[in-house]
Amino acid sequence: MSDKNAPDSPKPVQRRGFFAAIGMGGAAAAIAIVAKPEPAEAVTPPGTKGGAHYRESEHVKQYYRVNRY
Repeated sequence: MSDKNAPDSPKPVQRRGFFAAIGMGGAAAAIAIVAKPEPAEAVTPPGTKGGAHYRESEHVKQYYRVNRY
């Protein structure tokens, strides 16, 4: 006589959980298709190199020199 609750017996497949996962995956895919993101606008860089906060100090010049920028 086999016991269904024995610790070494395999657990039956839970169909409700399986179908719930498939349903949730389908809903998530449908939402991802419908909810398209808006395109981003490009930012115009300032005319000067790096803007007002940029200072080309000696250590920055050395970095450029070492890395050949």
